[in-house]
Amino acid sequence: MSSLGSLLDLADLAVARCEGVLSDESREELADTVRRARRKRGFIGETLVVAFAGGTGSGKSSLVNGIVGESVAPIGVVRPTTDAALAVTPMRSPVNLDRLLSDLGVTERVESGALESSVLVDLPDFDSTVEGHRRIVEDVLPRVDAVVWVFDPEKYSDRTMHDRFLSEFTAYENQFLFVLNHADRLGDLVDVVSEDLARLLIDDGFAAPEVISTTARAPNVDVSRLVSALSVRLDTKRTVTTRLVTDLRISANRGWADAQASMHANADDSSKAERSAISSATFVSLGVEAISVLHGLMEG
Repeated sequence: MSSLGSLLDLADLAVARCEGVLSDESREELADTVRRARRKRGFIGETLVVAFAGGTGSGKSSLVNGIVGESVAPIGVVRPTTDAALAVTPMRSPVNLDRLLSDLGVTERVESGALESSVLVDLPDFDSTVEGHRRIVEDVLPRVDAVVWVFDPEKYSDRTMHDRFLSEFTAYENQFLFVLNHADRLGDLVDVVSEDLARLLIDDGFAAPEVISTTARAPNVDVSRLVSALSVRLDTKRTVTTRLVTDLRISANRGWADAQASMHANADDSSKAERSAISSATFVSLGVEAISVLHGLMEG
């Protein structure tokens, strides 16, 4: 099986070879992806960063509180820093989390003795009327290891959420858990609504979405299924590595397409066409290597 180390070395080579082939913006985006992967690699096996995302009233903060068993995330009130994500971290972390959270742009933090190797990030509402909130969600979501997307029973079919947001993350399906919160409001219809939500997610492009029902409001707090799913599905090392490798696979696909376009556009300039062809071949190798690593992770 190919290793993450050799994959990152190949990604560095792709960055070097695409100079003058890709636009400066595209090349810097690729280089930034590789830099973030190398920084994150130092935390693999030690810390899993899980973001809680969703719309207004879905109950993200209540779920975070339910998981840790204490009120660490304010509910139904404006936070001290209204446009910031909140990280709930272990009191005794095996690693220094300052750099990790700084890379995510998360400055608001609180500790919990209930956590050992996980960091829970409570994100602002993606559909908030505050313009900056959605930008924070869009910026943080691609950088975390796993995502718990929380739905409210009354707004789970919102097309804006599905068409303009969730459908963009289907390549990261293994990093997603979907929660239908406030299940106590649905009575006997929980299974029916869960199945309908799963159907919508399949329409978005998710192959086999897992929908978990929860109740996060006191006195009927029940997050047991979510806690169990997190412990079973989100193995720390595998989840973090899968996320990094998927980022590189997507970058390889984009880079190959751009290099191919450059090769055709410079067909009359043999020097530029050759550089583009070499860059294109390197991106192909990067994509193949990434797929090999992903297969190894699934089989392992």
